[in-house]
Amino acid sequence: MIITARYYGFVSSLTKKLMEEISLPEGSTVSDLIALLEKKYGYKFRQLCFIRPLYSEKDYLNIFVNTKDLNNLKLFPDGLNTLLKEGDIVSFGPTSGAA
Repeated sequence: MIITARYYGFVSSLTKKLMEEISLPEGSTVSDLIALLEKKYGYKFRQLCFIRPLYSEKDYLNIFVNTKDLNNLKLFPDGLNTLLKEGDIVSFGPTSGAA
């Protein structure tokens, strides 16, 4: 399947791209996508991709699937283990500290 990864802020500096199409096997998750992107862009990318704990002081990336925040447990109870499907758009953008 083909999904689109979009990069905002310093993430686009890390990837040297604003967006790219990624081919993943059927049944892949957001975590699988992050693992593939870590191989392409390095460990720093992986370190920034986690589900934000409340009042975290650690820098992190907001991750959106089709404009919906992956941190929304009502929409994405599986978090990073959310299954992706053909045509999904996964966006990565920088944030820091508590929301």
